[in-house]
Amino acid sequence: MTGPQQSAAVSSSCPSCGAGMEVDHDAGVMRCPYCRREVLIPASQAPETAWPFGADGAAVPHITINTTRTLTQSPQAIRRRQVAALIIVVATFVAVGAVLFPIFSSILFDSSDEVDEVAVGATAQVKQLDTSYEATVRGIDCTRKAITKPDDPATDYEDSRTEKAKGKFCVVSFSVKNVGEKTDTYPYFDLKATNPTERELDENTTAEDYLNNTSSNALSEPIDPGKTVDRLLVFDVPADTTLAYLQICDGRFGESGKKVKFDS
Repeated sequence: MTGPQQSAAVSSSCPSCGAGMEVDHDAGVMRCPYCRREVLIPASQAPETAWPFGADGAAVPHITINTTRTLTQSPQAIRRRQVAALIIVVATFVAVGAVLFPIFSSILFDSSDEVDEVAVGATAQVKQLDTSYEATVRGIDCTRKAITKPDDPATDYEDSRTEKAKGKFCVVSFSVKNVGEKTDTYPYFDLKATNPTERELDENTTAEDYLNNTSSNALSEPIDPGKTVDRLLVFDVPADTTLAYLQICDGRFGESGKKVKFDS
């Protein structure tokens, strides 16, 4: 060692940022090259006798030259970066799912090629999960403009009411028989009336209750095996179109789609 060593990076680390400290013996301190924090040189590294580390350099410390800049982050900053990365990943999955779900749904549940048409009066076999039914449309009447609830003779006042159609009422006589082995309700949500272009038509449940003279829907009640229930369905059909089909099973949860075709 031939001359004074003004500064070098040693194994000691800065207590603030963790970077290697440089030794400045002239000033008697160790200094961080990045945040410039200074601390006194430990006694083990201070000059003892002779220059600068005792006689013949006996007290020379172990020096490690560090050319790599070492920066540390607080735990809070690391957690924030991890949370931000997680949010980005979740948002990506949600966006991809929103795009792909309709595509896969149309592929997995599309039953357009499996729809069977039956005529009025014919019986259609409907299977929903582990329950089987025989569904039959017995007739249709599209001549009514209004449906009136009859007066209840048990009351001492007039309680009849009338429901008027926006267009015309089509009344469908519908019958269901449970041919399965367990008591269950018919999949009433699958009943949909459509016009010739298969646009869905509105069902008027108020008119249905008046016509069936009940506020309960027999199709929504548990049906025992072997039992048959009847229900008059009422659809409000615009004057410029007709009721062409009654979908009685869309095939999404059943084995195949079924729909009744009405004559024009």
